[in-house]
Amino acid sequence: MERAERIAVAKRLLAMIDRNETEYGEEPAWEADIGRFTDKERFLKEKEEFFHQRPQVIAYTADLPKNGDYYATELAGKPILLTRGKDGQVRAFLNACRHRGVQLAEGCGHGHTFTCPYHAWTFNSHGDLIGVPSRDAFDGLLSDRGLIALPVHEEVGLILIHPQPDGELDFDAFMGSMKGVIAGYHYENLRFIKEFRTKARINWKHAVDGGVEGYHVPFLHPETVGPMTLPQFIHLDCGLHHTLITTQPDIAKLRDLPEEEWPEYCNFSTTNAIFPNTVVGVGEMIGFFQRSDPGAEPGECDYIFRVYGWGHNPSEEDRMRDDYVADMLIRVAMDEDMKAQSNSQVMMEAGAVPSIIFGRREQNVSRMHRNYDRLIGHDAEAALAAERLRDAAE
Repeated sequence: MERAERIAVAKRLLAMIDRNETEYGEEPAWEADIGRFTDKERFLKEKEEFFHQRPQVIAYTADLPKNGDYYATELAGKPILLTRGKDGQVRAFLNACRHRGVQLAEGCGHGHTFTCPYHAWTFNSHGDLIGVPSRDAFDGLLSDRGLIALPVHEEVGLILIHPQPDGELDFDAFMGSMKGVIAGYHYENLRFIKEFRTKARINWKHAVDGGVEGYHVPFLHPETVGPMTLPQFIHLDCGLHHTLITTQPDIAKLRDLPEEEWPEYCNFSTTNAIFPNTVVGVGEMIGFFQRSDPGAEPGECDYIFRVYGWGHNPSEEDRMRDDYVADMLIRVAMDEDMKAQSNSQVMMEAGAVPSIIFGRREQNVSRMHRNYDRLIGHDAEAALAAERLRDAAE
């Protein structure tokens, strides 16, 4: 979304404010089965189809900004190692030594080699095996023992990988119109501040749902981000991906300024759900990255939330402000969003509700769930009817 497009969006938001208008989706509200959050068979289908067979955005350029940087993370239980070589290229590997499979790297850092702690096999940032103690003891079996590479592509500040070594990766095809939404926001200029990771007591979809609907904001966040947000949200459908545009109260100040003096991001922010489970967003002050990878059971996920500031050489004042905002966002994510989502998950598993409803102010969530259903061949009406029969029998 280039500046001219952002100005057009701001004008649309100002018109919505003048009319006291909130956006409703055109599709009717619908009732859905709770098995989408609790059923083990469905959960395993999603894990295989969405996480093991499709490309995913796994990091930002900002996670390894310099040649020689690395970032170790996970994708649905698979350990992933991202490196930026001396040539400036990002590479992706399974983060496992080719000797006995021990993990090579943790967290993020800087270094052009990775040495296994078990037997000191050493690999370079291109994945080549460059050091083996007692090499002659392996009888010629070392000719093809570099790290297992994964397809990877870096563009518009995002890093996309395919979890299968032989997987097909087409960035433009995968991103579709979402690429245009992300472009122009200069994600490559972000600077990592801090992260929070946990094993969350939620189905992975809860975290994605919460990121792209604003219906809950004034009620769940009345003293944190709620007062920073107006009720005028815009929902963008990008196929498998979805964007929520959030309006800040300061947008009203734009009326008193000529367009050429409007701030870069026009006093609104974007939160973008990139299929299946990555939520990314930036605003005037800060950016964030969220993933919620499925765990061992439907009601468990590996949750990661990373916060970023703008610019690679911040002042001390900028650092203090960024730390404050990052801490606030992490508290909101964990103490407010995650608390409510975990409660929802536990209540569903306990049979406290027979079904759920997606309303017309939850357009993005509704469309995402219809996509999930379509891709695994799930008949929501049939599943809902089956749940009702089962409940009646009990």
